[in-house]
Amino acid sequence: MFRHILADKMEVVMAKKHDVIIVGMGLASLATAARLWELGVKDIGIYTTAYGGTPFIAAINFVLPDNPYNDTTEQYNDDMIHAGYGINNRGLVKEMTDSTMEGYNLLRRWGVEFASNADGTTKLRHLSGHTYPRSLCCTTQLIGVEMVKKLVDGLEEKGIPVHMDHECLHVLTEDGHVCGITVKNPDGDIENVYAPIVVAGWGGVGNLFGVSTYPGDIKGNTLAIAKEAGAKLVDIEFLEYEPMVVMSPPGAVGEPCPTAMLGEGAHLLNSEGERFMLKVRPQGEGGSPKTLINKQIWKEVDAGRGTPHGGAWADLRHIDREVLKAYPWFFNRLMDNGVDPNEELVEVGPMAHSFSGGIMVDEHYESTVPGFYAVGEACGGVHGACRCAGNAASQATLSGLLCAQAIAESGDFPAREAAVHELPAEYARDTDVYGRFVPEAKEIAVKALGIYRRGETLEQARIRLDEMLADEEIKKDTQAWQVVQSIRLMVEAAWNRKESRGTHMRLDYPESAEEFEKEFSI
Repeated sequence: MFRHILADKMEVVMAKKHDVIIVGMGLASLATAARLWELGVKDIGIYTTAYGGTPFIAAINFVLPDNPYNDTTEQYNDDMIHAGYGINNRGLVKEMTDSTMEGYNLLRRWGVEFASNADGTTKLRHLSGHTYPRSLCCTTQLIGVEMVKKLVDGLEEKGIPVHMDHECLHVLTEDGHVCGITVKNPDGDIENVYAPIVVAGWGGVGNLFGVSTYPGDIKGNTLAIAKEAGAKLVDIEFLEYEPMVVMSPPGAVGEPCPTAMLGEGAHLLNSEGERFMLKVRPQGEGGSPKTLINKQIWKEVDAGRGTPHGGAWADLRHIDREVLKAYPWFFNRLMDNGVDPNEELVEVGPMAHSFSGGIMVDEHYESTVPGFYAVGEACGGVHGACRCAGNAASQATLSGLLCAQAIAESGDFPAREAAVHELPAEYARDTDVYGRFVPEAKEIAVKALGIYRRGETLEQARIRLDEMLADEEIKKDTQAWQVVQSIRLMVEAAWNRKESRGTHMRLDYPESAEEFEKEFSI
């Protein structure tokens, strides 16, 4: 069924208006809203379908003064640049690492509690990509659950409206400036909501790639939404695959085995029982970059030494049971599905997990469209070609904090009257059209944008996706067009980067090239 709704004049006049609209309700969005409220910005409208991936966050990184390792923000900065293979936006990285305590204090002010050692010091874990342990957690539940609960409860107490079950369909602009969003409300109606400032906190694109660690509410069509609004995109060829995601039994599929387990002494084995990571990392698996783990698992599978579902074995049998229980979300899900990690090997392998690219932003997290900001996984530039483990949460918190401070300091947003005239609320929906185009497009994404990429496959993807976008039928379903367009943009970025760097690995260009030691925007 084709659906096209045009708001009449009375509906436009009566439209909702805010000083700031935030799209999404993950950690980045919540941190933005919390800091805006602290700085006196109270007319905030949060529009979201769900909590995104934040409840599944297991760790967050901060450099704390009481750390026993003499860790510094400078070392944190260097670790991020190294993990990003040198193409990070260094200004954004420095701004983020310099603000690490501000982010920690923001969460603490809103009631977030982190795990402590017996002596009262903060419990720190050593995740991949970090020189020192600097990852904070919660030992009773996922730290993401703790952060969502405390921030959401706090915002509700302060009267910040959260409009649940509102899906952002478009970002509206007029005269080159953002002026609001188009949403589908819980009744299925299409309406415009207006504001002179819109903050995209809508997450990444993982659900474009089959089975992933992403929650179902993150559809992956947002690259097209941002591009349609006039925003430039950056680093969108860099999709991170989480290397150690449970692949069996069915009830536990998709549960990440924390890479911190390698730091606890876990081993990775191929089907022959060989610790294959030692071929490239003789000092042991602990601290291995995720990209390296992905590469080596792929090579073992490609050589016929993979596990039944195309992965590797995680050997946790010798890990102290109390250590395993310290990761209750992982341990309990295995046990609930009949797998005792102290008794048997756990089958793990790579799945789409996080996105390093997104909307290109400046030091204020403002896009190339005035008034249109992006935070968390919606923006690119910070991570470069890959990220340190746990940094998705840190970047979400700190980008939200820094974005909010920039918005509040601008001081002029209440004076900018958001245009509400002559802006129709438009959206097309045809489930048959969606079913015709989207499954094929997602198959193309999986084939062309996997751990390893081939120029021939990328070229075939470009041709077919262009054919789909040129088909007049696709215009009968807006979301179908957005999904196909988002994949097409990623394919173009991957095609243009004719080298291997970080999470972007091409079999036809296996080496890194100096000429590509830079970001590419689209």
